[in-house]
Amino acid sequence: MSDFSSHAAEQMERSIADLQEQQVDGFVLDLRGNPGGLLQASIEIARMWMDTGAIVSTIDRDGNREALQANGKALTKLPLAVLVNGNSASSSEILTGALQDHKRAQVIGTQTFGKALVQAVHTLSDGSGLAVTVAHYYTPKGTDISQTGITPDIEIEMTDKQLRRLLRNPKLRATQQDPQYASAIATLTVEIYPKPLAINESINDEEKSRVAAP
Repeated sequence: MSDFSSHAAEQMERSIADLQEQQVDGFVLDLRGNPGGLLQASIEIARMWMDTGAIVSTIDRDGNREALQANGKALTKLPLAVLVNGNSASSSEILTGALQDHKRAQVIGTQTFGKALVQAVHTLSDGSGLAVTVAHYYTPKGTDISQTGITPDIEIEMTDKQLRRLLRNPKLRATQQDPQYASAIATLTVEIYPKPLAINESINDEEKSRVAAP
């Protein structure tokens, strides 16, 4: 996902529906290099993954706080991994922070940018635009990520060589040649197909149950 444009929520909804028709077992949401965009787009997309809970809190210059919530209309409850890096900012961090705080997704990659500002863009008469900061935002747990960013659950640094290879050949992105994506697949696989108990572990559990029973 490259940005949070006015069409981002519509595109995300369509992508989730298309993949669910293919009966996928889980999702990887790639926000690497996504600089953000519209606050409302990040809220709408978060609601597609979360049924309940706060998504983000904003505080304006007068100290007024607004908490934006999920609305019980999540499109899927399948396991999710989110990929981020140092260029994931703003709306990317709002979405990532909400999913991480509610343990809805495993966040994988490197520290995000750390832009916790909500800005309004005003068009000027010469066609240029003026971005004005109107609020500061916090993750559902009240964390201020300004200039610090979000720390992934699983930190995977890529070498300069690996980064250059992906830049030269974008088709390698989201393949096993992409270390962060490969880590996401491995993480989801463990969640979807947990390791079964060994026979002796099952026996021990049964024995414990008998001992505990009256």
